[in-house]
Amino acid sequence: MKKMLFGLFAIIGLTFSCMYLIPGIVTFDAAPNPVSAGSSANLLWNVTGVNSVTISPGLGVVPAAGTVAVKPNITTAYTITANGAFGTVSKSVVLVVIPVPIQISLTSNPSVLQSGSPATLQWNVTGADAVTIDQGVGNVPVGGTKVINPTQTTTYTLTARNASGSVDRSVIVTVNPPINANFTANPTTITVGQAVTLSWNVTGADTVTMDQGIGTVPASGSRTVTPNATTSYTLTAASSCCILSKAAVVTVGTIYPYGYNNYWYNNIMGPPNDYYGYSPYGYGYPPYGGGGYQGLTPFIEILDVVPFQVHAGQPSLLHWNVVGASTITVTGIGNVPANGSQVVAPATTTTYTLTASNAYTASTKSVTLQVVP
Repeated sequence: MKKMLFGLFAIIGLTFSCMYLIPGIVTFDAAPNPVSAGSSANLLWNVTGVNSVTISPGLGVVPAAGTVAVKPNITTAYTITANGAFGTVSKSVVLVVIPVPIQISLTSNPSVLQSGSPATLQWNVTGADAVTIDQGVGNVPVGGTKVINPTQTTTYTLTARNASGSVDRSVIVTVNPPINANFTANPTTITVGQAVTLSWNVTGADTVTMDQGIGTVPASGSRTVTPNATTSYTLTAASSCCILSKAAVVTVGTIYPYGYNNYWYNNIMGPPNDYYGYSPYGYGYPPYGGGGYQGLTPFIEILDVVPFQVHAGQPSLLHWNVVGASTITVTGIGNVPANGSQVVAPATTTTYTLTASNAYTASTKSVTLQVVP
């Protein structure tokens, strides 16, 4: 009987020993689950009857019980493997990662410009690990600006990537050909009642207009006018991005009878009631016509800045054209020629004023360059 009991207890002890040495996974889980990309979750486990425990991917050998934080970029299956003297068991848990959507803002300022003028790309991206822009721009940060100088209409595409894929966004920068305009008056000096032919030829513009009540005109043509006083005719050519103005001045003199008292003629001043025999008639505005013609006000054909809005420190092109002036100045620049341009890059919004003067009078015109954050 004693031998039987001893054998029974030996079998029971061996059974309990084997049960203890057979590995068992009490728990293996991930919390929270699911998570958003970039967020972490905890893996929790407890195993028994093991010689060693590993968790894959990436964690390797771990204790029989524990907790560890993980932050995968994509949905990942984690597997725990328990090794004991009498076998191996494993269990997996899938941690679901919800991708963060990529958000892209991409603009060009301006989006329509004239050939040779700069534009500024501006972008902001969220949810991406890498950002690139084509057309030679290359890798860029998730937010920034880039000055570009396209010579033709160009599509710029920004590509943002993360572990879940990529998203593209594009902007089209339209480049218009430069506006060219020829505008003349023939003759430029007449007497009251005489006719003048205005002639013009414009390329690169969508619309062409003329002041002095003439209105819209074709890209090329001519028009006969009969001004009663000295008149400046302005032709304005415009495209979707740009405006160019040209002026033609017609000087109108008045004929005075032979022997008109006390007026300038050929820069000779005669005494009252003195009659001259040089010509039966003369042009002038008595008493002092300066050789017969009234002084002209300087005409500022164009004063423009392209682009008109930039970020601090970025360049813009200030350009101008003036007729009838002997001295021309621009605030912040100084004396300038009648026709020219200057690259400017102010730190704050700046107004540039051009003053054109001659021996008779002066004209001014201003343009403002907006500087935004």
